[in-house]
Amino acid sequence: MSHSAATASSALVSQRPEVHLPKLATPRQASVRAVGVILLAETLAGVAWALSSSAWLGFGVLFGAVFAWSFRRRADLQRALTQNERARELLDLGQIDEAEALLNTLITQHRTPPNIRPFAAYYRGLAAMRRGAYTEARARLESVIESGWLGNRRSLQNLAPAIYAAATLAAVLDGELEIAEKWRAEGHRCPANLERHWFVADGFTLARTERWIELLTLLDQRWDAIEGTISGVGIRQLQLLKALALTRLNERGDNYRGLFSGEEIGALIHGLRPGRFDHLSTSWPALAEFMRSRHLLITPTTDS
Repeated sequence: MSHSAATASSALVSQRPEVHLPKLATPRQASVRAVGVILLAETLAGVAWALSSSAWLGFGVLFGAVFAWSFRRRADLQRALTQNERARELLDLGQIDEAEALLNTLITQHRTPPNIRPFAAYYRGLAAMRRGAYTEARARLESVIESGWLGNRRSLQNLAPAIYAAATLAAVLDGELEIAEKWRAEGHRCPANLERHWFVADGFTLARTERWIELLTLLDQRWDAIEGTISGVGIRQLQLLKALALTRLNERGDNYRGLFSGEEIGALIHGLRPGRFDHLSTSWPALAEFMRSRHLLITPTTDS
């Protein structure tokens, strides 16, 4: 990483406000809560039996309490899953404010099952990233990681690599490269880890550290896999990074540019709507400068 890039990153990451978030219940806490409900039902059954001297009444109270709790729990689970998917859809549609409002309710509402709150917190972190609020996004994603729900046989086990990749990307875009490397290393140790989880995060890491040749090599060698496994938004972001890399290499007259002589930089960013990716540059002056020079930037950035 160049000295100028390191200096800019250090300036941007200093004196950032601490983010305070609702604490997510751990799997152990959720289990204790469930045991507490069962013990309460048994206590009510015992009281009913003692007052009536009827074992049948006691069993009836116990059965009724457990049945009512299970029925409510299933209803709460279904409602939370439906709202979570709705919030995800709103994110895909770019309706960030609506998605955040729905996710905030899910995270803080008492009736949201403890094993669903981490899903909502994960999407809430993605929403913060879409606003360019990377310090907040990092805090939200790290709270999901620290909640314990990403472990083996936990509800977020299969999503764990994607969550670590998102935390890595948020740290890179926030200029916290050492933290990004930490999350990347942990994500690669996940049993469900696959190469496709890391195309975007690795691309941004290479670009942020100005390793242009490595970035172009990655994209050139793995483009078929990238097109087949990641979303259109991710592809457009990688094309933006490729255009940035080619521009920087062209500026310094690097011979590596000759390998891509048939690919015009303008073609890579053709059709990219101005303002679409402003959030990527909120803490990245070099990217903001490039996007501004290509008339892709609408929102003023911290360096302007």
